[in-house]
Amino acid sequence: MPAKKLPTRHIPHHAAITRISEWKQRMMEVLVEDQEIGKLLYYNSEDALSRPDLTEDERYSLVDRESEKRRIYPTRYTPKVMMDQQSFVGLSVSGFVPQEAFAPYRTVADKYVMGYLYFWILVDNQIMDCDEGQRQDLLLEKIYDKFQDADNYGMGRLSVDDLQEVWEQNNKFGGYVLVMKVIDMA
Repeated sequence: MPAKKLPTRHIPHHAAITRISEWKQRMMEVLVEDQEIGKLLYYNSEDALSRPDLTEDERYSLVDRESEKRRIYPTRYTPKVMMDQQSFVGLSVSGFVPQEAFAPYRTVADKYVMGYLYFWILVDNQIMDCDEGQRQDLLLEKIYDKFQDADNYGMGRLSVDDLQEVWEQNNKFGGYVLVMKVIDMA
């Protein structure tokens, strides 16, 4: 039995796993700051992109958990069943594993992890049409432009890894899941 209790020490980590909340917050801020993304989420009409620019309060209502205009979520699913016609973007992360390489032979890097950031872009099928095209396509294009080659998340640059069409709630909502790869320290 030791004579003294050893002090507990908290050693801060700077690995990807400890930065997920920070990354999601930053991604939501990037989405909210873009006027076109804001208009496509805020206005349900076909002329959404030609409507007046959103005020700062209107833009931030898109992420406010108390707002009825909330359209950007830090999770894949919204916390309630959607009855109104609307579009929304959800964020999630998955698959953080040690980075592997296969040329000229298989290696696993203990100090680096590779994971994925997901953008769930879903639009009520009654409001998909916009004057400029399909709302989900326009949102996908803007989100791709904002995040492809971004270097604010992990080490290096984000890059598209996958894109899949998605239909939810008995085909009431359709759109995409855009998957971006991130590499960071373990």
